[in-house]
Amino acid sequence: MAHELDRILFPGFLKDTFEISLGAFFKSMEMMKSPQATAEKMMSEAKTLVSVPDDAGEGLKAKVQAMAAVWVEKSATLMNECQTAGQKFTEGK
Repeated sequence: MAHELDRILFPGFLKDTFEISLGAFFKSMEMMKSPQATAEKMMSEAKTLVSVPDDAGEGLKAKVQAMAAVWVEKSATLMNECQTAGQKFTEGK
């Protein structure tokens, strides 16, 4: 059973991983074209990651959960952007 599941899921996992890696490489190369704009954008994103959102509830637990939600959202968005950029190279068009 495990071997059958591995045979079905593993190629898709490798393809997705390869697309994300290619996309991350492409995005980093694009970022190197304009270092000043990239640095400003990265500082802005870093500030977003360490700031408590305005709509966070009262108390430490609510604030930490709101910050964790921001981290999850940002990381999912980044992975999606990298995979989309990497798919341009793996579609074979």
